[in-house]
Parts: sequence; C-alpha cells; structure tokens
Amino acid sequence: MSCWPVRTRAWASAPGAVCSRALTGMRTCPRWYFYSGRITRCLITPKHTPHTTKTREATAMQQATLAEQQPLNTGASDGLLAGRSLAVVVALYSLLAVALFYDTVSSMVGVWLASETFTHGFLIVPISLWLIWRRRDDLTGAVARPQPWVLSLTAGGGLVWSLAYMVDVNVVQQLAFVGILVTGIWAILGTALARRIAFPLGFLFMAVPMGEDLIGPLMLITADSTEFLVRATGIPVFREGMYLTLPTGYWSVVEACSGVRYLIASFTLGLVYAYLSYQSLWRRAAFVLAAILVPIVANSLRAYGIVMIGHLSGMELAVGVDHLIYGWVFFGVVMLLLFWIGGFWQEAERPVETAINHKVTGPAPDTRRSAAILILVLVATGLGPTLALALERNTSVGNLADLQIPPPATGWQESINPGWDWQPNQQGADRQIEHYYSNGQPVALLLRQYLQQTAGEELVQRGEPWLADTDAWRVINRHAPAVGLGEGGETIVREATVTSGRQRLLVWAWFRVDGQHTSNAYVVKLLQSRQQLVSGRSEGARLFLATPVDDNPEAARQRLQQFLGLHLPAIEQVLDQRQPQVGP
Repeated sequence: MSCWPVRTRAWASAPGAVCSRALTGMRTCPRWYFYSGRITRCLITPKHTPHTTKTREATAMQQATLAEQQPLNTGASDGLLAGRSLAVVVALYSLLAVALFYDTVSSMVGVWLASETFTHGFLIVPISLWLIWRRRDDLTGAVARPQPWVLSLTAGGGLVWSLAYMVDVNVVQQLAFVGILVTGIWAILGTALARRIAFPLGFLFMAVPMGEDLIGPLMLITADSTEFLVRATGIPVFREGMYLTLPTGYWSVVEACSGVRYLIASFTLGLVYAYLSYQSLWRRAAFVLAAILVPIVANSLRAYGIVMIGHLSGMELAVGVDHLIYGWVFFGVVMLLLFWIGGFWQEAERPVETAINHKVTGPAPDTRRSAAILILVLVATGLGPTLALALERNTSVGNLADLQIPPPATGWQESINPGWDWQPNQQGADRQIEHYYSNGQPVALLLRQYLQQTAGEELVQRGEPWLADTDAWRVINRHAPAVGLGEGGETIVREATVTSGRQRLLVWAWFRVDGQHTSNAYVVKLLQSRQQLVSGRSEGARLFLATPVDDNPEAARQRLQQFLGLHLPAIEQVLDQRQPQVGP
C-alpha cells in the first residue's frame, strides 16, 4: 500500500504505520499524508538521525507497541465493565433503580398522562438513548474506570429523596431519583467515559414535570403585553386583574394562556437542537437562551392576535377550539423560524476521536473489583428507600387538641357570617374552623390544620388556594405584602382580591409550621423535613383572613393587620394546644 504525503511522497505499510522517511532517519517527516483517499496522520516525526541499525531497531520497537495497542480498539475488551458487558451492566442498574423507586417513576408517568404540558416526558428517555447511540463508534471498546467518590453524590441524592418522600414533595423526589440514576451510572462508567455522554445523561432531568411555578408570572406577562398592544392599536380596553374588557367582548387570561406549554416545549427542543447543531459552548448557550425568550415574546403576540381576531370578527372567531388551534399553529411557525435562523450558524460536527489517543482503553478492572464496585453502587442507590422506611417507623401523629375558637380581642366582638359564600381551595384538613369577628367591619378567620402529610391531604397543595368555587367567584388581583407578626417580626403573605357579583373580598393566606410563619411552599417543605427529623411529626396549618374591600384596598389591609396583631397569640395557642397526658 502506498501513502501520498501532502507535500512530498512517502511510503507506509498500513494506515497509521511509520512512513519511509521516519524509517530511513530523514531530517523531517510529513505529519500528514494521503492514504486511501483521505488525509492520515503519521505517528512519528523524528529528529535528524543517521541511517543506522540502531535507528531501525528503535523504529521496529515503536511499531510493535502500536501493534499491541490496536486490539484495544476492536471492542473486544474482556471484563465485567468493558465492551458489551458494560452496556448490559448499565442497563440492568437502570432497571433496578426504576424498580426501587417505582412509586416516584409512576408519579412522573402519571403527570405525563394527565397534563398536556408535560406529555413530552414520554420522549425524553428515547431521545437520550438515541443521542448515546449516535456516539456508539466512539464508545465501542471503551473500558469503564469506576469512580467510587461519585457515590457520595448518589447517597446525597438518596437522603434528599427520603426527606422529600416523608413530606410528600413529588417534584423533589423525581429530581432526586434522576440524580441518583445519573450519578450511579457516572460512578460505574468513570468520569472520562461519562463525560462523552454527559448531555444525554443530563437531558434525563427534562423528564421531571416541573415549571408550574412559572404559570403565575407568565400569566402576568401575557396580560400586561396584551393590554399594551391592544391599547397601542387604538382599541379601548378595561383591565381588572387578569380580565380584559373590550367594546366587543370579555377576555380572561387563564393558565392555558400563560404560554408555559410553549416555553417548556421550546426549551426542550432548543436543548437538543443546540447540542446537535453547535460545538462551541457560547453558541449552544445563546441558542438555548433564544429558545427561552422567543416563546415568551411569541406567546404575547399570540394572545394579542387572538384577541384582535375575536374583536374584528365580532367574537365569532378565536373564542372556542379554534383558539387553541391558532395558538399551536402559530407556535409551530415560530419554532420553525427559530431553527431556520439558527441553522445559519450551524457548526460541523467534530470527527469521531481516534481510539488510540482518545478512547478509554486498556485492561478492564478484574471481576472481583468490578463486583465490589457494583455492590457499592447498589448500596448507595438503595440508601434513600432505606432511610425513608426508618423515618416512617419513627413517624408519630402529635397529640394536638381539637381546635378552639380564639376569643375576640379588646375592641372586637364575635360575629356571624355576613352572607359570604366564599370558601378557599384547601381540602383534606384533619381539623378546621371558620369564625367571624367584627369591629365595625367583618373579618373572617379560617384555619386548616393537618396532623400528617398523605397524598391528597397535605398542607401544600397544587393550584391556587383562593377559590373552591371557580364558577361563582374569580380572582382579579394578586399581591404579596409583608405583614407584622408582633414583637418586630413579619412575614410575607399571599394576597388576592376575589369577587362574585357585588361581593368583593381581600384575602390573606399563609402557612404556619413548627412555630414559623411563611407563604413559601418550598420553605414549608424544608420546615416539615426538619420537624420530621427532630420530632417525627409533620403537622402544620394554613391560615386565611378575609374582609370586604372597596376601591381603597389599603383600608382593608389595615383592618386585617390590626386583627392579626391583636389575635395572633391566641391563634398560635389554639394551634399548639396539646391534649392532656393520661396517666396509667
């Protein structure tokens, strides 16, 4: 076989062999030469040496070394953690992890089935497997170099999962499970090999159904932008919270209008497109950022377009199913434009790295060491369920007394229901009270207490807490003011103005767990986790205050603040009161 150098002619016996200039000790050797129609790299660039027997012997030794290395590239490596055996081990480990965390996996699948926003979850695992399959040539024959230190991350994920399991935080359980799976595979493969499939492994986190906390802010962006664009068009519009009134009709910005579905879908597609189309980190990051911003802007334009279609058609079009059809068609066009524009900066995929210089090769760990490592991985993976079982055995229901009605403070008196039919959306409480007070204007106090956390009967629930009856009542404003708790303390509460006919109420809502007040659901779960570890209990309460409000919300806020400042000690005493101990 002959090799044609890029500049001068040289000879070699096989691809990757040493060319004739190196064998004869020439001053220079072309680093690149043609072989079988492509440029191949010469492996030796010797310095000027005389043509001697010693030179030939040294060159022969180098060729022998290369010949010994070649079999490592064929994928025929022996051992439990090499070649096809490695793939089988990883697959079996993944199946075992799914079996150990079956309830968590089934909860993810349940959300995929129930919510169109997260239906893409069914595609995440197949896409990850396909991305790994694309690199099969680079992975063939690779040998694992296990990293036992990574198991500390796996064990940490198990601890997080067990705490989330005890306080029933599904999204944290799901994130922890994926983290356990990914770090377990990383520990088996080793850092060098795991790095080659880092994106497919990281992409598995997209299977976790999360992002519902973005609905509120995205709804606000949609309402603000739609109002601005409609006014800019010259059409008068009256806005009340998330409700827009035009001369031709009435529009409301609901959860489906937030654009969170478009955002999640765009972000998921953007990640895959950036990974496949670009090689530089900054281009990938720029495209993913565009995949986040573009759907937010596009959703505002979509909402404006639908309002204008309805307005110009006399509310004949874009008010039913076609409303959704227009939205998805518009989103599809926007995504096609985004990918088309992104294609102008597409970078060619880097060639598969050569096995000798870049693959993880060499002898595989012996079977005993491999088995020991796999046992450690399984122990770290099973830590979460084991801890959860131990914590469950230590769980107890506090001996709290039945809730009593807090007595009215000086200047206040007990009252009767002034005719409100409003109820909050807070279900499944173990104990609850609803009582009315007055100092000239009525104030309602509603307490919902939970002694333990079970599915469907937990303190923190999905959705907004304002309305049990969404047909008769609607929310028109939302805020988050800071309110005083006495003795210099304060907390942020969630505030909403709800209305039904001529009734309009200002409502405050917040939580109390382990003596702490907060309106943040994540803080609640952290407090419950601490409470569970320290005392084995996970009790807590949600508090609501409501009072009539007119065009001046400050007067209503001051009324609620005054009531809370005077009655909070009595409310806390009622929530913390224990049943008397009964002797033997």
